[in-house]
Amino acid sequence: MPDRDDAETETFEQEWDDEEEAETGAGHDGDPDVLLDVPELHVEEISLHVEDLQARVSLRAEVLDLLKLNVGADVSLGRVELDIKGVQAQALLKVRLDNVAEMVGRVLSTVDANPQILEQLTSGLDAAAESLGSGAGRVAGELAEGAGDAVRDVGESTGKTVRDLGESTGKTVRDVGESTGKTVRDVGDDAGEAGGKASRRTAEGASPESGRGSGRAGRTVQRGRTARGRERQHGKPP
Repeated sequence: MPDRDDAETETFEQEWDDEEEAETGAGHDGDPDVLLDVPELHVEEISLHVEDLQARVSLRAEVLDLLKLNVGADVSLGRVELDIKGVQAQALLKVRLDNVAEMVGRVLSTVDANPQILEQLTSGLDAAAESLGSGAGRVAGELAEGAGDAVRDVGESTGKTVRDLGESTGKTVRDVGESTGKTVRDVGDDAGEAGGKASRRTAEGASPESGRGSGRAGRTVQRGRTARGRERQHGKPP
């Protein structure tokens, strides 16, 4: 009957062999992840003219926050002139993603075996939610204060406008009353002056005419009396 320690040792060795087999499997046979194979290439003529060529290649890998892998290339060309004649080529491009898939699988296995990692990750989300809530509360308070200030300003402006309007209306009414009284007085003065002038002109015009008329009437009566006296002297009946 096998011993318990021997059984545990065999189990550990079996797990170790499985890990070695996984590491020496696909993606670990010595081949690169990206392979471009051109076994045959024939070019008669290549003319290449490049100006202002800038190329940047970056590879970034991180372990914290589970895993981050960034691979990129930045190439800029100011001016390129390429002339190729008589090209005959045979190429093979291979891209292996086994290593990437293996890394993702290991990350998932680690998270499955250690759930506390998710708790540490979600703690940052809780802090962000609290910060967002406090920020929203501050914004709401500032908006309420701003609305109250705006209402007070509108009330003060409205009251001031009403007072100014009342003062302007009262002043306008007083000015209109004074102008109306002055106009009435001026009209009365003008009417009185015009009536006096008309009366004087009527009196002045009537007196000479009346005198002249009276004088004519007196002369007419005198002439009548003179004629009757002459008739009496000659013996004519009246």
